[in-house]
Formats: sequence, structure tokens, C-alpha cells
Amino acid sequence: MSKLDKVFADLHKGPSILNLPNAWDAGSARIFEAQGAKAIATTGAGVV
Repeated sequence: MSKLDKVFADLHKGPSILNLPNAWDAGSARIFEAQGAKAIATTGAGVV
């Protein structure tokens, strides 16, 4: 398991609920990042 894998797995263990926003493109991912998202999901039907 890589370091990033461990960090992501630890986010699922709490103590708070993991809010995982789903970005549709780079712009929405940047907005989520600016708002403090600890992790961001990617969509299967997003645009580049």
C-alpha cells in the first residue's frame, strides 16, 4: 500500500464523515479543493 493509499483509507476511518464531492471537470475539482475537500471523486462521464 502506498502512502497515498493509506491516507485515503484513513480518511474513511474518521473521526469525521468523509465528504467526497464528485468533480465533473478540472474547474469543479479546483473549486472543491479551494473549499477544503480532503479528497475528490472523479466522474466517469466528465469533460476535459
